Amino acid sequence: MSNTGRDSAACLSVVMPVFNEEATVRDCLAAVLARPEVAEVVIVDDASTDGTRDILATVDDPRVRVFHQGHNQGKGAALRRGFAEATADFVIVQDADLEYDPAEYPRVLGPLLAGHADVVYGSRFAGGEAHRVLFFWHSLGNRVLTLASNAFTDLNLTDMETCYKAFRREVIQSIEIEEDRFGVEPEVTAKVAAAGWRVYEVGISYNGRTYDEGKKIGWRDGVRAIVCIVRYSRLGQRLTSTPEHDVDPIDVESAMDDVLSDLDGADNYNGWLVQLFQPHLGPRIAEVGAGSGTITALLAEYGRVAAVEPSPIGVGRLRERFDDDDRVEVIAGDISVLEDDSVDAVVMSNVLEHIADDHGALREIARVVKPGGKVILFCPAFDLLYSDFDRRIGHHRRYRRRDLCRRVSGAGLKVVDAHYVNLPGALAWWVVARLLGRNPTASGSVSLWDGLAIPIIRRVERVWRPPFGQSVLVIAERPSPN
Repeated sequence: MSNTGRDSAACLSVVMPVFNEEATVRDCLAAVLARPEVAEVVIVDDASTDGTRDILATVDDPRVRVFHQGHNQGKGAALRRGFAEATADFVIVQDADLEYDPAEYPRVLGPLLAGHADVVYGSRFAGGEAHRVLFFWHSLGNRVLTLASNAFTDLNLTDMETCYKAFRREVIQSIEIEEDRFGVEPEVTAKVAAAGWRVYEVGISYNGRTYDEGKKIGWRDGVRAIVCIVRYSRLGQRLTSTPEHDVDPIDVESAMDDVLSDLDGADNYNGWLVQLFQPHLGPRIAEVGAGSGTITALLAEYGRVAAVEPSPIGVGRLRERFDDDDRVEVIAGDISVLEDDSVDAVVMSNVLEHIADDHGALREIARVVKPGGKVILFCPAFDLLYSDFDRRIGHHRRYRRRDLCRRVSGAGLKVVDAHYVNLPGALAWWVVARLLGRNPTASGSVSLWDGLAIPIIRRVERVWRPPFGQSVLVIAERPSPN
């Protein structure tokens, strides 16, 4: 769409994420509304706990729309909602802290109105505009992140982390925002670059604030930014790309049969998993993808188990194993064969990643579990760990905690707990499966790891949840009707 010669009046949607900005939000909003370019202000209050919400309730201007998040999710989540609600030709991000001056909207809009750009960044480090002198290390970190982003996106920005990013509305609404917190800045930059949009940069002023004055970004956000730079850029995707999934189903079943045999004697590991599951079980349990029945036998100590298995070979093995055990009912097929509201808990341990339509599988799970019942998902974590071994045993994907939680919520389930499990296992998997290309579940390796490492990891992670791991555990609940 060409905008050459357009009048700049009332062409701008201002998306303003807000969290605990009682001291500045009123003045910031007044400054924004004073600009003739502003057609609307879309405010997303990220569950503020100070007086911000009360202040927003007093706003009486038809151009202002306020949306409230149910709980604090982060800047990225607020922007995701705000971008979706924007209706004007152009969209700009405006923090509510008065670090950025709305009087500079014409400067940022210039290349968009002229039809030269699809995206414009307002740089605090270009053009010689005034800026408040603050933290050396914060400034250095910003420049390092910008340099890293440029290296992966092949852009030559001077300020990737700037708040003032302006877009043609079609551009920003075509980008799927995945990050919930400050990782949204490098994510958007990487996706803009990958799509080939025309990017301009203009110098702006900057009135930064101190942490005592309410600045929220910290070193953890810097670490996350590096992860996002790699994850979302085209270069990063080439470096960390997963192998193709095409593989013969017969070969998959054979490979999985070998893996199940190797893991059958991993008593410490299997006992650890069921210990994690146990607080969320009920009298009637469905284990979907029961495999060889190793986990099934442990679950049967806590309730009656419907062992659901689609593989005919697996069904035969399960029936032979539990022929005389009235605690276990072996069911041939997938979860669709179970009746509505029929179980108190559903367990899927290293199964969901094998299902091409995991969204559909989660909806089926939500159907069969009783209201108030629990869903226990234990899945391999991080695409970065995806190896040829994953492909050979039929893994369609590995999961980040955030992604899995979104899928679960999208199925109508409420996430009650989610965390990574087995940090050393992630490192070992990276070396053995990804780097060396070997089988990480070979019987000798499993016996050694299960006997020496798992008891220690189990004790440590009982009191400390690691920031990443080989697997991710999500506990969800089917909400009871009101």
